[in-house]
Amino acid sequence: MFHDTPRDGFEDFGRFVKYVKQTHGILSPQEAAARLAGGGEENSKERTPCLFTFDDGFASNFELASEVLASHGVTALFFVCPGLIGLGADEQSRLIAANIFDGRRQAAGKRLMSWDEIAELKSGGHVIGAHGMNHLRLTKLSGEALGREILDSGVQLEDRLGDNIDWYAYAFGDIDSISVDALKIISQKFRFCRSGVRGVNFPTTDLHALRADHVEMTAPAAYRKLIVEGGLQFRYAGARRRLDEMVS
Repeated sequence: MFHDTPRDGFEDFGRFVKYVKQTHGILSPQEAAARLAGGGEENSKERTPCLFTFDDGFASNFELASEVLASHGVTALFFVCPGLIGLGADEQSRLIAANIFDGRRQAAGKRLMSWDEIAELKSGGHVIGAHGMNHLRLTKLSGEALGREILDSGVQLEDRLGDNIDWYAYAFGDIDSISVDALKIISQKFRFCRSGVRGVNFPTTDLHALRADHVEMTAPAAYRKLIVEGGLQFRYAGARRRLDEMVS
């Protein structure tokens, strides 16, 4: 799982893609969906392959996909917030700071992908998923507001892109940002729900409790490799149990 990647980090990102491709292999979103649903090809002798996902829909995602992922033949899954797309620059910057950065910092110079850029990603074989209408923390919502934040994001993406939206990733991704009520609504519309809780996905993992390892590209290369090898997953055993209990 990745977020915004500045242009001066593209070369380093390319090296990271090459490393993951050589050591684990990279699945397309379509291959990952088939495996998770039990219809994909499994090889017990291979190392755990990876799916690349990007949250929030920053413009850098489009540039990175066009210049870096394409050069390595990799397609990825991009989670976007339709309520934040197409706004004026000042309003979008304000909401990036308030909603995506959770008020912790400003968003000067940041923008999200346009609808045209998102459509171009889709036409290039990438897959688009919903990340909530406005990137709101679901545990702070209830009733109709909770339903609108989740369901309307899928409906609007389907209307704009002309295809079913199977994937949802809830904002912020941590275990304290999801609830049983939210997961019930997510499961009504979306086939898969990817969290930000670290861990490996197995054939027994519930499709609405999928794990993901966040990789911060500003971290040292050795630390990023540690993440890919599962070196931090032991710290999230409790969060994984809680997530599994919610979906069950």
